[in-house]
Formats: sequence, C-alpha cells, structure tokens
Amino acid sequence: MTKIPPSIVAIEEALNSIHVNGRIRVSISQEQLRLLLGQLLDFVMVDEAWYLNQYPQARESVARGEYPSAKEHFHADGYFKGYLPYPVAVDEEWYKSQYRDIQMAVEAGNLASLQQHFASHGYREGRFPNSTVAARLSALLKGPAQQTSGKINIALISSPSLESAVPATKRPSLKATRE
Repeated sequence: MTKIPPSIVAIEEALNSIHVNGRIRVSISQEQLRLLLGQLLDFVMVDEAWYLNQYPQARESVARGEYPSAKEHFHADGYFKGYLPYPVAVDEEWYKSQYRDIQMAVEAGNLASLQQHFASHGYREGRFPNSTVAARLSALLKGPAQQTSGKINIALISSPSLESAVPATKRPSLKATRE
C-alpha cells in the first residue's frame, strides 16, 4: 500500500473558506479535522516500547487485541487523548521559566520529574517542552488576533495534575504574556 498525504489543493477546495482582511479563513468540522489528522498521523513514527510503557491504557488495549500495535493505537485513539508517540526532550530550566505553576510545584517538592510531567500531562495541556518546539508550534496554536502581533502569549492552563501541588493563594493568573 502506498501512503501519500492528502493534497492541500483538494483539502482547500473541500473546506469552507472566506477572505478576511486579506487572509483566507478556513472552517472545518471536528469530524473533518479528525479525518485529516488521521491521514497525517500515518506518517508519525511511534516508539512502541516507550508508548506501551508510558500509557497503560494503550498497553491493555493492545494486549486485548483491540489494536494490533502501539502505532495503530496512537493513530486511532492515543493522539486524540493527548498521548505522545515517543519521548520528547524537555528543557527543564526553560519549562520552569515558562510555566509558573510548574516552577511553584517543583519548589514545593510536589513535582519530581518535568520529563514525566510533560509526557503525562503537559503535552495534553498544550505546553511546550522546549524553546525549539515552542517557536515552531506557537504560531499554529495562537488565536487569530495574536498571530499578527509579534508576541508570544502563553495561556497557563489549570492542570488537574498540579491542583494539589500549588496552594490556591499562589496560583498564577490564567494568562501570562511575554514579549
């Protein structure tokens, strides 16, 4: 079987688009987005051993025969649950400097491994593991009003994994902005 990514021309023609302020805005249903992402996920490599060790639910699903492999689980289910396909290097100093709640949890002794936090919670919460990934993905994940401002706005997402780690009186505001 030959795998090719879907044609951008065909995708653009199939989606609803309008011109706004000289830019093309595309409207896509959640179902269309999931189908498109599913096609693109075929090209993502999955570290089978790491993935099954990291995500017990995936390991159990594969063991029960619901999916033939970790890769199939990731493509059909794991990505949409916020699972990573392989370990990603976390720059711990950068990570703490970007996310005040993380820094406070580390200082309080309630968060031992930032690598583990990112794999278990941070990726799903929309956090970046390092400046390289942040530079590459932040424009994609920013709202349309922010895309032309030249600033990086990082929303601190309330994390269930950190609720007990950070005292309520020390929790940061919902948004932190840096130039």
